[in-house]
Parts: sequence; C-alpha cells; structure tokens
Amino acid sequence: MNRRIIFVCTGNTCRSPLAESYAKTISKGSTFTSRGLMVTEDGVNPGTMKIVEDEGLVRPEGPAQLKPEDVEGSVLLVMTRDHESFIKSMYPEAEVYLLSEYADGTTVDITDPIGGSDGDYRAVYSQLTKFLGKLFK
Repeated sequence: MNRRIIFVCTGNTCRSPLAESYAKTISKGSTFTSRGLMVTEDGVNPGTMKIVEDEGLVRPEGPAQLKPEDVEGSVLLVMTRDHESFIKSMYPEAEVYLLSEYADGTTVDITDPIGGSDGDYRAVYSQLTKFLGKLFK
C-alpha cells in the first residue's frame, strides 16, 4: 500500500494519533497522518503519549482538523461507524472506511478511551495493533 492514509477520530487526541504513530513505526510504504472531526486546542492526550513513549513509537503530529484538502487523494480510516457516516455526509467523494472493516472485514468500533484508565488506553492500542498489523506488516 503506497498511499496517503489519514486516521480519523473525534478530537484527534487519542485513537487517531495512536494509529498514526503505530503505522509510521511499522510501515514505510505509505504516508500516514491523523485528523479529527471536532478538534480543540488540547494536545495529544497524555494516556496516548504514555503508550507512544512506552512502546518506542514514532511521535504523532499534533491534533488537526480534517479539511477538504485532506480528503482528495487520501484513504480515510475511521474509528467508528458514526465517523464514517459523518464524513460521507460532508464529503460524498471521500474514500472513507471503518478501520476494522478495511483491515479484516469486521465492523468493530474502536471506543474512545478519553477520561479512562491506563487499561482503557492499552485496550485501544491492542485493537489498533491488531488491525494495523493486518494492513501494514
């Protein structure tokens, strides 16, 4: 796979930056970044950064809003079916897929760990490594 891949979640502080970091660490064949649908001024979540540091992953870019120019020529991999529906309503031409479905045909929403325990962040990381490992290893 040699394309621009954008991982998308709600705030671009937990799931999508973690997916970006892991993908950049395990694969050199594509360009990876992440975006959010409702980004605030907060940085990447400390729970996410703890995993990035503990696992020795490539650091993610800071949170950024999904923009029209991101959509053209990119594959958007989203964390939930709601994200997929929202993007399709805003950008009907977008090439957008639920990450789990793109990876292995399942329809699994990856739950937002924000405000959760370290275990919640680890559970999200485990899901992401499972799906991304199928795509990029």
